[in-house]
Amino acid sequence: MPNPDPRYYRRGYAYALLGAVCGGVVPTLSKVVATSGPLEISALIALVGGGILIPYKAKVVPRKNDLILLVPIGILGAGIGPVLYLSGIRNTTAVNASLLINGELFFTSIIAFVAFRETLKRRQLLMGLLVVVGIIIVSTNLDLSGVQLASGTGGNVLIIASTFLFGIENNLSRIASQRFSPALVTKYRNLIGGIFLLVVMVAISAPLTVSSAVLPLVLALAVVNGATVFLTISALRRIGAVRTLLVFSTTSIFGSIFALIFLGEQITPVQILGGAFMLSGIYLIQRSEDRPAPS
Repeated sequence: MPNPDPRYYRRGYAYALLGAVCGGVVPTLSKVVATSGPLEISALIALVGGGILIPYKAKVVPRKNDLILLVPIGILGAGIGPVLYLSGIRNTTAVNASLLINGELFFTSIIAFVAFRETLKRRQLLMGLLVVVGIIIVSTNLDLSGVQLASGTGGNVLIIASTFLFGIENNLSRIASQRFSPALVTKYRNLIGGIFLLVVMVAISAPLTVSSAVLPLVLALAVVNGATVFLTISALRRIGAVRTLLVFSTTSIFGSIFALIFLGEQITPVQILGGAFMLSGIYLIQRSEDRPAPS
């Protein structure tokens, strides 16, 4: 029987928001470790993120039917996707990258609608548009002259491709979270993706160039990224892909805050206004929820 307790969904929104906070740290740390290759950085992040969870329910082993779901999640979400994204941001402008990464929300929503008929309620669509407007404002600072999609075309294509893969992963993770706990999905996702990238590195004889000075930051990035994935999957389980990604889009707000604190980058009043739009839209969507939660 369904449980009408609204706290079930509130926790889902809380998980997504906490995931966005953790996700906001990732771009700042990524800029610091950007001197190393995207393939090895992605492999280390995935292997460490999955390795620290190995003791968690170590006796639980996925069955063959489960691997059909978990292997694509790992290869796309922790393997190919991050490599494409890290490669892309090196070959395009910062404004292009911050704008195009929001393609994850678009692809996740389209796939969720086509595959699962998941969408927002009619009255929530306007609230969702408020979030999208906020995303554009925060990403561009309303300086549209900085949006030069004809510049760095190769990098732009790689970023868009990565967001498409992340969109597939998000929807598959939603299904997997109904079979396993979010921590288990996170563990197998990262281990499978990390092993896949490690095999690729060995196959192409890719060098390991991460310096000892940068290694602690890479480990910190792996932990933060693992927390982000865990919280996001926890949210996917409770509120679905579309709502989770709308809330998770506030990563751009928290990313700007962390960049201000640790990198000395500036936040403009226009970006603060955009952040207010995003948070207002998400709050209104959460408040408008009235569906019962499963027991």
